[in-house]
Amino acid sequence: MAFKFFSFGFSEPRYIRRTRAYLQEARMAVLEHSIAAEYYQSSAQMYAERAARLEEELRLWEAGDLHHVPEVPHRYSATSHITAAKPVIMDAPQVSPAVGVVRAA
Repeated sequence: MAFKFFSFGFSEPRYIRRTRAYLQEARMAVLEHSIAAEYYQSSAQMYAERAARLEEELRLWEAGDLHHVPEVPHRYSATSHITAAKPVIMDAPQVSPAVGVVRAA
């Protein structure tokens, strides 16, 4: 009995090894589809919020509020990665004229 336990790969029939491989593929497919489902769920939520925003903008326009400027909610601050420093403009480097011609032998 102990020999059968330690000789895992040698005494198994081929269909059992193949079944183990199929099981591993199925588990990977579950993981990949779970990741894809999470991505599509977040995309669906984003588009639902966008549709609601656009519907509200159309509703206000149809109500006659021509001076309404839609307020766009920002989840992330744009100023977090913008610095107040002025861009540095550097002069072009001085290029010396070519001295001679190099020929390959």
